[in-house]
Amino acid sequence: MTGQTTVRPPTRAGLAAHLSEEILSGRATAGEKLPSEREMAERYGVSRPVVREAMRGLVERRLVEVVPGRGAYVRAALATDAAPGMDAALRRHQATPRDLVEARTMLECTAVALAASRAEPIDLAAMADALDRLDDAADLVGRARFDLAFHLAIVRAAHNPVVATMFGAITAPVTEMMLRSLGDERVAAVSLPHHRLIEEAIHARDPEQARSAMAAHLAVAAGLYGADYDRSLESVARRELARLLDPGVTLERLLATVPDGGNDGER
Repeated sequence: MTGQTTVRPPTRAGLAAHLSEEILSGRATAGEKLPSEREMAERYGVSRPVVREAMRGLVERRLVEVVPGRGAYVRAALATDAAPGMDAALRRHQATPRDLVEARTMLECTAVALAASRAEPIDLAAMADALDRLDDAADLVGRARFDLAFHLAIVRAAHNPVVATMFGAITAPVTEMMLRSLGDERVAAVSLPHHRLIEEAIHARDPEQARSAMAAHLAVAAGLYGADYDRSLESVARRELARLLDPGVTLERLLATVPDGGNDGER
């Protein structure tokens, strides 16, 4: 966000809209340091409290992040940015594991077929790393973290930002279902081997085999969840989180530690 601008938004809303446009248009790029509060106030002819309020709105929208002692930066777009709103909507609609599996089958079978055609070496490395770390994970939280990382790596390998964002939006209920599956030895024993079959099909550049392997992986819940398959995700998740996770571990903290390719590195 360099150079002098002739736009001088007179209000908090005007300044927020202007800065949002700079970011969303790509003129201000991820990782770019924003001018200080004082510099913005002088540049745009507004008071520092107006700048402060505008920046607070950008932080809430996940367009900007503030690093204490260092300043404000344009935040990298992550596939999971839409997750909080989608999670709330699904809970209000009382969505079930059946609903989620149907949606994931539509989305991930297409994503994995695209990945089999489009995956680059860095994508293949991310999948392999996620599966190796899943195999080595010593606890349920670690297994869930790298199970989700594997699926995120697949949707990123499709190289379609709409597909990645759509999957990212459902990461909270997907992770809750992973905890349900990984915490059940019968389900895990059937489900986990499909990961390597999916990875092998992607490596072989075989879209149809990749699609078939993903469909079989996602279908495990239908056969082994029993009555949970048609209970609300909310009730199943609440029970499983209470049963499986330590009191100090929350779903939000777990999701925050999952590798996401939208973050291009630390400053």
